[in-house]
Amino acid sequence: PIIFAMANPDPEITYEEVKAARGDVIFGTGRSDYPNQVNNVLGFPFIFRGALDVHARAINMEMKLAATKALAELTREDVPDSVIRAYGLDSLRFSREYIIPKPLDPRVLMWVAPAVAKAAMETGVARNIVDLDEYMNVLAARMGKGVQTMRLMELKARKSPRRVVYGEGEHPKVIRAAHAVNLHGIAKPILLGNESEIKHQIETLGLDFTPEIAEPSHSPKRDVYAADFYEKRQRKGVTFALAQDLMRQGNYFGPMMVEAGDADAFVSGLTYNYPEVLRPALQCVGPQEGRSVTGVYVMLVQDRIYFFTDATVIIDPTADQLAAAALNAADLAARFDVEPRIAMLSFSNFGSTPHPQQAKVKAATSLVKSQRPDLQVDGEMQADIAVSPELMARHYPFSEISNANVLVFPELAAANTAYKLLRELGGAEAIGPILVGMNRPIHVLATGADVRDIINVTIMAVVDAQNR
Repeated sequence: PIIFAMANPDPEITYEEVKAARGDVIFGTGRSDYPNQVNNVLGFPFIFRGALDVHARAINMEMKLAATKALAELTREDVPDSVIRAYGLDSLRFSREYIIPKPLDPRVLMWVAPAVAKAAMETGVARNIVDLDEYMNVLAARMGKGVQTMRLMELKARKSPRRVVYGEGEHPKVIRAAHAVNLHGIAKPILLGNESEIKHQIETLGLDFTPEIAEPSHSPKRDVYAADFYEKRQRKGVTFALAQDLMRQGNYFGPMMVEAGDADAFVSGLTYNYPEVLRPALQCVGPQEGRSVTGVYVMLVQDRIYFFTDATVIIDPTADQLAAAALNAADLAARFDVEPRIAMLSFSNFGSTPHPQQAKVKAATSLVKSQRPDLQVDGEMQADIAVSPELMARHYPFSEISNANVLVFPELAAANTAYKLLRELGGAEAIGPILVGMNRPIHVLATGADVRDIINVTIMAVVDAQNR
């Protein structure tokens, strides 16, 4: 049976009474403390948004049905962890207690408004005909720089999906992310782990998903990868027996899949410390010739985008390594279609406080200028000067940059602390970490990452693979 008891604040019959009478009931009310809250916020704002954006002369039945169907389709999508946490739930998926999206779900705008606009154009009531893909980009921009940026990167990924192998294929978050990227044509996922356990998790999650699965311990490729790894590391203490044993681990097997061309990118790190993923990757595929490996966080602050480096790899970099970090981050910025303006950060402004660290940053600045004269770069400078055109113009009008967007920190502790404080206290969105400089597309997740974070890193891995 289906019951909608819509009287507010007290419905005609309570959820508890209905469940006591029929355990299989589908029940909806206007209350947020019961499942299936029917709330005007799911309809009116986004119906009006779509109608206004195409200058519709009326809101007809087809437009309202389009909104309804969009909401119905959205309930079958994977629910973001942020929404699940907001309602104090452990999980949320399509079922008799979830047939309507939650009112706090930020995705509703991107689903309902385009559906309404499309229906208005198809039924002839729209006076402004829009390109739906471009309209989606406009809506994403209204939701903030983070949504807009990742939508543009997702569109790049979907043009040519790549095979992405996940080292923690048994984890529910990884499975949910893999299902999402497969469903939306972002990537072709390969899950590493026990096949029975992965299938059990997929069934438990209620997903219609048949991914490619590889079990490192039983794979016919294990000895092949072990031989290749042994050849790479035989003069660094690795025996063939050890190589065979290491290939039972996803963090070795996965990178060797990429090295052998059996996958295009590797993603892992949800349940590991960063070095536990990075070290095997460096041993399996190594850095690009002549380059250092560095980690970059893309920080989305209101309508601005910044690249923080090195936040994950080199603890106390030399001048050469700082220069490499700057070049890596500049290349990454270009992938985001952002013209890099590089600030080499310190506690000193252009020699104001002589010190070995200040001298190191100054030397790194000179190295970047000599290696890439086409780039806008200056330093050493303090962080507030780097990001404030007014302060720069007032105090250091001679500087070669203003309003920097690539921030190169003098050491890992500074970069790591800065990005976390900005994320937690400043409300910024962090995308990453993004590993730059590897010989193959290898990307390490932050420990405990959300499903959305895994999807974002997958998108970056696919775009990385496309650029190889």
